[in-house]
Amino acid sequence: MLSLGRLIRVIPLATAILGTAALAHAVGFKAVGTLAVDPAPRSVALADLNGDGKLDLVVASYDSNQTVSVFLGNGDGTFQPQVRYAGGSGPYGLAAADVNLDGIVDLLVANYNDDTISVLLGNGDGTFQPQAVFPTGDGPIGIVVADFNGDGLPDVATASLGAAVLLGNGDGSFQPPTFPTTEAADSVAVGDFNRDGKSDLAFGYGVGARAKVQILLGDGDGSFTTGATYQLDVATPYSIAVRDLNHDGKVDLAVTTFELAVGVLLGHGDGTFRRVKFYSTPQSAYAVAIDDFNRDGNLDLAVAIYGKMGDASVFYGNGDGTFPPSSDYKTKGDYADAIAAGDLNGDGSPDLVVANQTLYTVSVLLNTGGTRLQTMSSLNPSKAGQSVTFTTTVRQSVPGTGVPTGTINFLDGNTSLGTAPLNSGVAMLTTSGLSQGTHNIVASYSGDTNFNPNTAKPLVQVVNP
Repeated sequence: MLSLGRLIRVIPLATAILGTAALAHAVGFKAVGTLAVDPAPRSVALADLNGDGKLDLVVASYDSNQTVSVFLGNGDGTFQPQVRYAGGSGPYGLAAADVNLDGIVDLLVANYNDDTISVLLGNGDGTFQPQAVFPTGDGPIGIVVADFNGDGLPDVATASLGAAVLLGNGDGSFQPPTFPTTEAADSVAVGDFNRDGKSDLAFGYGVGARAKVQILLGDGDGSFTTGATYQLDVATPYSIAVRDLNHDGKVDLAVTTFELAVGVLLGHGDGTFRRVKFYSTPQSAYAVAIDDFNRDGNLDLAVAIYGKMGDASVFYGNGDGTFPPSSDYKTKGDYADAIAAGDLNGDGSPDLVVANQTLYTVSVLLNTGGTRLQTMSSLNPSKAGQSVTFTTTVRQSVPGTGVPTGTINFLDGNTSLGTAPLNSGVAMLTTSGLSQGTHNIVASYSGDTNFNPNTAKPLVQVVNP
């Protein structure tokens, strides 16, 4: 059994679907509340569990009396009351994925004390069937889902004593584990590191000067070839996240190590990575999530800070794989050991949830750069050649963040009709050039120093002869 000193991080599971943004300058998060959860929360995940287009929250708490908790989202950054589902002993790691291929999100929980994973198949309405249990290596604390043998069926890998791979049967059940490495893993992430179309794994191992990231390259049949090892020379790597951080089409790694920094390893695209570069955090970095928080088209890092006051440190990416010093946001929590990103209130800007280990809460931090856009037409339907005025209103989505300024680019499909400035949050454009037919009028907001770029839902303008 692994030491309980190996605390869990979150495997990032949910990201907002964002449009491409040209420029953005806004930065900021506001802690709007906390949710009481079961003792010792260790992982959080965001996913749409009931198909309503709103992100829901899942929490694994180590001392939860063998349950996993689900909070259905209201779509405004708040959540419905906690519902518990029976699981294994010592739930740590979480994954949300459709493992029985029915189009519904399921839950997978790594159970530290049982040396198992629990699979809870989703019913599609935010509820779940009783767990099915499958063995792993000793003390699993992290879990990822991917197709490791090329059969189109979801498989599982766990960070455990003897990192385990469980091939899936496509019905939510899994075959007995194999062990591509016998070392005790503290974190796991998945990606195609050498661009061969096969899923590879990155495991975090070791303590202090022995800390490292080990790459395992997938052979495409469920087996792995040992790749390069990257020394971190600092404390235990508790979290690994995978994305392309520098726009070169090659995936990179972000690693937290429980030291006062987060590390970035830029990928070469052949399964190898550059030497780690560290970026300082105010206190111990525990977990990391990746998203474009200011919608400038560059990916950013959000780090859960394991400190008495509780912080989320955000590194806003330069787009080349480098990062300026962090911006730090209070969470109304403490000793943050898990973090996940996603658009909780439907304003197009990713928000954060952060687990607080000793307060037994999850903090909700809304992105203060978010806006809500609404476009209206002065005449709909209109006639060909008739003058029509489109009015777009841009409002703050988080109270107390000010009035948006900047410009609106009005588009007819992909064709610009013109740009208009915002005046008290309102922009207007008049045109008489619309031809007969149906037009999708899209208002694209530029963003300003306080608010992120955003795009309104298309307005369908009908033009009659």
